Order: sequence, then structure tokens, then C-alpha cells
Amino acid sequence: MNRKEIIDRFRLALKVNDELEFKIGSHYWYLGPTSSNYGYKDKKGWVLYQFYSDDIIYISSEDPEVIMNIRIKGKTLLEHFIEFEEN
Repeated sequence: MNRKEIIDRFRLALKVNDELEFKIGSHYWYLGPTSSNYGYKDKKGWVLYQFYSDDIIYISSEDPEVIMNIRIKGKTLLEHFIEFEEN
């Protein structure tokens, strides 16, 4: 998959409220809509979380550009996703 296809996949997942998987550092993270995450159903936006962990990052925006450009550990979510998909 080339970079354009990876970026398109990221955008499509945000558009249809699908979950995405990332590797950030040595941990796997998941980005999903708040509507699918217990405890956040009454909020709008997205959450970035790890399974079996209390590490949760709430993203109050539904704008794909804002979400893709959230920075964690010096890189945007889009950059982390591209690296994960290319490896």
C-alpha cells in the first residue's frame, strides 16, 4: 500500500467511525469514536487508548484534519499510522 492509500484509509476510517490500530513506541494503541467506547458515549469526538490499560486520550474534535495532526511522542497520529502500515 502506498502513502496515498494509507492516508485515504485513515480518512475513510474517520468518516465511517471505524477503529484504527497504531504502534506508538513499544505499545499498540487504538483510535475509535467515543460512541463505541464505554464512558465516553455522551461525548463527541474520538479516544485513543490501549487495551487493558487506563491510558486514554480523549480527542474532543470530530474534524479529520485535527485528529490526524494530534501529536504524540513528537509525531502526528497520521505519521504513526503511516509507519505502522509500512512496517
